[in-house]
Order: sequence, then structure tokens, then C-alpha cells
Amino acid sequence: MFDIDKWMEILTTMVKNPLRTILTSISVAVGIFILVVLLGLGQGLQNGVNSTFGDDVANAISVHSSRTTLPYRGYQPNRRIQIEDKNREYVVDNIEGIGISSSSLSFWGASMKWENEVGEYSVRCVQPGNQEIGKTQMTAGRYISYTDLESMRKVAVIGQTIVDELFVDVKPIGEYLEIFGIQFLVVGTFNDPNNRWENRQAYLPLSTGQKLFSSGSDRVEMFTVSTGETSFDETVLMSDEIDSYMRSEFAVHPDDSRGIDVYNANEEAKQFQDIFLGIEVFIFVLGILTLMAGIIGVSNIMSIVVKERTKEIGVRKALGATPWSIVSLILQESIFMTLMSGFVGLIVGVALLELIAGFVDHEFFTNPRVSFWACSVAIIILAVSGALSGLIPSLRAASIKPVEALRDE
Repeated sequence: MFDIDKWMEILTTMVKNPLRTILTSISVAVGIFILVVLLGLGQGLQNGVNSTFGDDVANAISVHSSRTTLPYRGYQPNRRIQIEDKNREYVVDNIEGIGISSSSLSFWGASMKWENEVGEYSVRCVQPGNQEIGKTQMTAGRYISYTDLESMRKVAVIGQTIVDELFVDVKPIGEYLEIFGIQFLVVGTFNDPNNRWENRQAYLPLSTGQKLFSSGSDRVEMFTVSTGETSFDETVLMSDEIDSYMRSEFAVHPDDSRGIDVYNANEEAKQFQDIFLGIEVFIFVLGILTLMAGIIGVSNIMSIVVKERTKEIGVRKALGATPWSIVSLILQESIFMTLMSGFVGLIVGVALLELIAGFVDHEFFTNPRVSFWACSVAIIILAVSGALSGLIPSLRAASIKPVEALRDE
């Protein structure tokens, strides 16, 4: 039940001692301010890393090949391992949990020309599944289709950098772009704002690239398979199974780190998650310790308040005040002071993060924000801390005997 007289008494007590109230409030406000800012900065760092690396084939397993370094099964070292698309097909058909997939063949320094504009960019010949695996964000037109693969069409999907540098003030969809001296119809454009390298390449159908640039062979540079919503432990087993198959297929030594490389992106994602979890825990503990320093200050102030009001408390008890009424009075003042100063620190901290977000925009640091969950936890901590800081002084006040209190000087 709301007791206006009790709240008026609490406010009057705080107003009569402005310096003590302000200094105590500042200690709590600074604590929650530091906690909020540290959490926000940590979130900004995490957002930046996620936006930069988040679309680099997440939830997927990639298979690369190179030259062997160890002899095995009668083969000499320095043997070139050449993956083919049929290896991807075997993995998709025989390993449970595999979702979409795509093989790819890349070429660097490809000369591209449109009318009088010329530049050098990258070419990546892929299959349709690459769009979902790589999280390619289309801005116009369409991606490579299965019909393009089957018909070996000369079509291209180009990045935003190519659009900006070659097709100035012209919509590229429907235009013909010369790549390696061959005309390709531009059917789509894409943009990855967090990956400038990605925007400097053109996607072509894999079958077309193999026919034109790889003498019609089935060879690929690598293939990638999606692990979807599979658990981390299951992706590790899938990765091991793929590695075992590829090494057996190409007679690569189990300890050879170069011949076959099976890269599980989920492992790197988990490492990032563990790192950021550690950062969050460290920041939260540091912020709580800072906040506790302010809470201790509140507890000390409430002890002084009880000491100063010893006679008043004695009179109250002599007139019939219950121990709970004394305890609730001290607790309410402690919680109110803690929450009000904490809210000030919270608001100032959030405002500072908003200010920083408006001026700082880096690929490894973006959108520093503190989550609703973190704010809720901070408020709960404030309420509990305020109650605890006033608990001991309030119990001491409730234990005061009226006769001894009236004799107190």
C-alpha cells in the first residue's frame, strides 16, 4: 500500500542532506554508467566482427586441396590433389545432415570491359547453392540458376564495385560485360557492404566456367556444404567423415596438413562465441564490482542515517511503531536512493552509446548498444543491492530499545 506520508518523510530527509545524498548517488550512478558503457562497447565489437565475418560461409564445411607434403601408398610428396564436382556429389549423397552445397572455381585478375570502361576483378564460377551458403544479398536481377548450369549459359552476376566502376549511371541488368574477352549477359547485381573484396567479383555458372576456362574438365577449386541447424558436435563428426573420405579417395596421408584441407566454419564461429562470452563475463564482473563500491557507500550512509535518527526511532517505538515499520522505512529510502541514482547512470550511459554510434562506424566496430536484457538485469541488481545495503542498518534500527534511544546523545 502506498504511504504518502512515509515517502514525504524519505524525500524530506534526502533534501535536508543534499551533499550526502548527491555524493552517495554519484557513486551508484557511476557504477551503473561504467557497466552499461562497457557492455555497449563489447556489443559494438561483437557486431563489427559478426558483420565482417558473419557471411563468410557460416554454418558450412569447405573442402580445399593443394599439394601433398608426405609420401603415402606409393605416392611421392608434392603431388597435386585435384578435386572434382563428383566428390561434392558423393558427400551430399552419403553423409547425413548435409544441406545445400556448391562447388566453385575461381580466377583472379580477370579483365572486364563494358564499352570504354575497363578494370581487373575476380571471377568465381559457382552453383546456385552458393547464394544461400555465402548469404549473397542481391540488389537487382537474379542469381545463377540451374537452367544456367544445364545450358552452360554465358551469364554473370556482378558485385557493387564492378557496377560502380564500369557501369557509371547505367543499370547493368541486360547489358553485355566482356570477361576474358568473352561476352556475358549481366542478369543480377549484389552488394555486401561489409566485404569490399566480395563486391569486386563476378559470379558465373560453374559449368560455363569449366567449359571456357578449364578445358571442359570436371575439376573444381573447392566445394562447400551447408550444415544447416546441425549441432556443433555433429558438424565436427561430419567434418571428420568428409576428411576421411577425401583422404581415402585421393590417397593422402592422415597427418598431411596440405593435401586435403577440410575447414569447418562452425569451429571458428564457436571460438568467436566463446571469446565474446568471456569478454561479456569479464565486463559484467568488472561493472558489478564497480557498482558494488557504490552500494557499499549507500550502506555506510544508511548506517549514519540510523545513527543520527536514533532518538527519533526510539520515540517511534515508544509510541507503538512496529519493528517492520522501522525496517521498511530504512529499506525504502535505501532502495529509492539506489534506483534513482542507478536510473540516472543508466540513461547517461545509453545516451553516450547513442552518441558514439553516430560518430563511429568501422568494419570491426559498429552499432554499440546495450540490450534490453542487460538493462533489465542491471535494474534488478540495483533493486536487490539497494535492499541489501539498507538491510543491516534497518535491522539495527529495529533492534534499538526505546529507553536506550532516548538516552542517546
